[in-house]
Amino acid sequence: MIRAIIFDLGNVLIHYDAVRAARRFARHANVHFDKVWKHFFTSRIEKAYTRGEITTRKFFHHAQDAFKVKVDFATFSHLWNDIFWENKAMRPVLKKLSRKYPLYLISNTNALHFNHVKQRFPQVFTHFKKTFPSHEVGSRKPDRRIYWKVLRTIKLRPKETVFIDDMPRFIAAARKVGMKGIRFRSVPQLRKELRRLGVKF
Repeated sequence: MIRAIIFDLGNVLIHYDAVRAARRFARHANVHFDKVWKHFFTSRIEKAYTRGEITTRKFFHHAQDAFKVKVDFATFSHLWNDIFWENKAMRPVLKKLSRKYPLYLISNTNALHFNHVKQRFPQVFTHFKKTFPSHEVGSRKPDRRIYWKVLRTIKLRPKETVFIDDMPRFIAAARKVGMKGIRFRSVPQLRKELRRLGVKF
């Protein structure tokens, strides 16, 4: 019996285009795209930031040092944050599910992005009982610790929850701890798979 539904954020509820941020920063700093991409999205610094191990200001200063460019924090924040748009097709799904189930959120994110999307898309977050962004939890998917921390906090057994994410390896990790898992591809597909698990909405 499913007693709670846990969502990923990016490319499920809110779409994003990280390439857009990297391209614009590369142009602004006159730096090759590949160097920007690696620093912002695949480096140890990026991973540390999404685990909350360094502050936003330290992440900003790391970027300044890496690219030898003087960019003010407001410009940096705009380039970093202006990559999101809502998946509006999920609005009725969240509304209906939240009437019958507590909804939770697990997201690999960072303080700057998470604060931005909460302000930019407050309607998305009204449906959630609690959110678990990686930078606050201190671990990120697919590390199993993030799933267990959520389960302990919401006081449910893994089999009583279903986790929805667009990334196969994050779904696989959730299943390994005993959660039900659905890979998000479309709203009709999600509805069908939720019903198959006995979720009523």
